[in-house]
Amino acid sequence: MAERGEAHQALREATRADHEALDGMFGRFDLGDRDAYRAFLTAHAMALPAVEAALDAAGFADALPDWPERHRADAIAADLAALGAPLPAPLASPAIADAAACWGAAYVLEGSRLGGAFLARQVADAWPKSYLGTSQTPGRWRAFLSALDDAIATPQDIASAGATARAVFALFGEAGRRQLETT
Repeated sequence: MAERGEAHQALREATRADHEALDGMFGRFDLGDRDAYRAFLTAHAMALPAVEAALDAAGFADALPDWPERHRADAIAADLAALGAPLPAPLASPAIADAAACWGAAYVLEGSRLGGAFLARQVADAWPKSYLGTSQTPGRWRAFLSALDDAIATPQDIASAGATARAVFALFGEAGRRQLETT
């Protein structure tokens, strides 16, 4: 059994390089430029809704009861519509093989919410930012990590969560690369 806090710390370590690479790639989008911001949102819209849907199909709301309220697919769709951009076809979500894999996928999505609050400050006030502006309420990130730590207790669970988290990072990376190639 893992010690309390070990699961989310193990996920952080297992995905550090993936996270840094993704931050570097998405850092190439100038969020102060309307077209680049639209491309950034389009890339996220290629990945996020697919992962949310996969978590829904896997029954993640049974593990995290407020999961449905954490969804952001509607926010990103609204932002793209306000910018006059169509919603892109989603990429295929990585397979979510078990409960631990759900936690790994959700870890990436919930972590991106924290980064979104920082990125929202780079976007012009006149532009929509429902997606980036959906910040965590106080204590919600800690509550998520606590639930993750309670749910993932074995080395096998940590490995499954880590593999899925890396696959979700890779999905966002693929979406970002596709948008950078077209802009």
